Amino acid sequence: MMDDCPSHSSPPMNPISPPCQTSNQDEDRISVLPDHILLAILDRLKLPVVIQASTLSKRWAHLPRLLTRLLIDVSHFLPRDKNKRENCTVDQIMTTYTEVVRGLLLSPSSDNRAIERLQLSFYLADPHLLSIGRAVGNVMERGNTKSLQFTIWADTHHPSYEHCVLLGQRFMSFFHACPSAFRWLTNLILQNITFGETDISKILNACTKLEFLSLTYCDSVIDPATGDDVVLTIDVPHSALVALEITTCGYAGVDLIQAPKLQRLVCANWIGANPPLRFGNVPHLQSITLRHAALHWQRPFPLSHCFSNTTSLSIMYLNFADQMIWIEPEDPKHLSPIFSHLRDVYLYNIFYECDLNWTMFVLEAAPSLSNFYLKLSRHPCERSRCEDSATKVNVPWDQTSPDFKHRWLSLLEIVGFVVDEKLTKYIRLIMDLAMGLKRIRLLDQEPCARCNAMNNGQPLSPTRWRFPAEEEEKNAIRQQLVDGFSSPVEISIG
Repeated sequence: MMDDCPSHSSPPMNPISPPCQTSNQDEDRISVLPDHILLAILDRLKLPVVIQASTLSKRWAHLPRLLTRLLIDVSHFLPRDKNKRENCTVDQIMTTYTEVVRGLLLSPSSDNRAIERLQLSFYLADPHLLSIGRAVGNVMERGNTKSLQFTIWADTHHPSYEHCVLLGQRFMSFFHACPSAFRWLTNLILQNITFGETDISKILNACTKLEFLSLTYCDSVIDPATGDDVVLTIDVPHSALVALEITTCGYAGVDLIQAPKLQRLVCANWIGANPPLRFGNVPHLQSITLRHAALHWQRPFPLSHCFSNTTSLSIMYLNFADQMIWIEPEDPKHLSPIFSHLRDVYLYNIFYECDLNWTMFVLEAAPSLSNFYLKLSRHPCERSRCEDSATKVNVPWDQTSPDFKHRWLSLLEIVGFVVDEKLTKYIRLIMDLAMGLKRIRLLDQEPCARCNAMNNGQPLSPTRWRFPAEEEEKNAIRQQLVDGFSSPVEISIG
């Protein structure tokens, strides 16, 4: 191993090490300030800088142990040089990391300190977990911590299924061995863990203060009887959970039976059949984000089948990743109770060839909608496509009520606008239906390096997909849009 690798004998940063001896003459002007001022300065710096300052001055040596907000990130303990980093083992990194955690949390000068916010990011690696958990538990028993976050990483890149099962067992052992730490946990971010069928329920029931849970590349052990993926069931009537993020996980679906305080939900890149979610008691759900590139075995689904039992939504973000539109337009009457409080809708990365009139069913179902954001996607590089991607098909829709008018829509924004008759007609349709429309923002698509590389670094199809550049042309487009309308609408282009 390289000498620069973190190790127990030669850590790159160690607040426990004796500080450098300096004379009074060497003290700078800042050092004469009282502790609370110096701590306010250190609170704004990253931990490596804080530790470096403490080792260069006797006056600063005790200060890291007095900080009330701590972010101890395992990335701070990696060598900057890529080659040296690749030669370091997780055990070496975690040995140093654990020593620093214990030094900051368990030193005698820390006994009376109230740590208000503590964020730890570390590898899920034995034998270090117990030492970390007990040090954190010791701090938590003082009862003054408002926020405790664990971000826990797999101890290897691209772990196999068998290793993910091992990580799941290791995490649950850590969880059971350190109840004082987990009882105070407010934020938990996990990746690459295969849980037992009831593990998530155990975690949520025991972590009574947990407000934020993020799972990435996680799943549960396959049902031995059927060989099928397991549905993630959230049934925690007394949970404090406010936000849940499930990204690229291997669950067959998510069943939110009881999550009474849940306000924000993110679900992305699911593998099961549609719809990916089922809602029970989620009375305070305000924001939902669904991001997904549809797969060939997933059929479009009506939103009412997915969002039933939700009546407090105010923000909805749907990202189709340039691929098939995976929702099915439906009678707005089915969605009106669900969308009655909806204020902001984002329909992002709609593939450019798709007709846009289907979006009208969302507008009609959401009478309180104030802001409507669309993003059109033109990516010949097929950045989100894979061998299992569903075939992109147009979404027909011609069922808008003949007498429908929207009274509260204030802003229409379209990213990916180009000079196109189809888009002009669509915008004029919105202007006709939205009686209170005040602003229209038309923006260009952000450049894509992969697409440009297909055309020797130049934008693709400059004549077919052209954003207006000259002010004269922009004025002509504005005039074309407002022609025949009496109500003033501010139209910004670019």
